[in-house]
This record gives sequence, C-alpha cells and structure tokens, in this order.
Amino acid sequence: MLSYKAKMVGIDVIITEESYTSKASFIDNDLIPVYKEGENNHFTFSGKRIKRGMQSYRQQKINQ
Repeated sequence: MLSYKAKMVGIDVIITEESYTSKASFIDNDLIPVYKEGENNHFTFSGKRIKRGMQSYRQQKINQ
C-alpha cells in the first residue's frame, strides 16, 4: 500500500534488507550487503551506532 501511494506521487521506493542498517552510513555512501547465513559475513562500515537514534559518521557528524 505504501509503495503504491508513493508511486502515485512520483516517489521511488527501494526495499532493502535491514541486517546492517544500524552500522552502515548513508552519508558516507556505505553499501548495505545482503546477509547470507552460513557465510563469512565480515564487512567494514564507516558509521558506528552510539545508541538508538544516535549514529557517528566518518565526518564526525552525529544524528539525533
């Protein structure tokens, strides 16, 4: 329903897997890999979650 409403007003909706969204930084252009169970899942991200709703970035910006 949300995708349909967004498309009606010209907004593109991208469905993404959420495994690494608390570590990856959109501002630093980190790619969000797809989690695959049983594989060596070691990725390096530039962002760091300080606590819920607060993220540090490579440029030392903090989102509150």
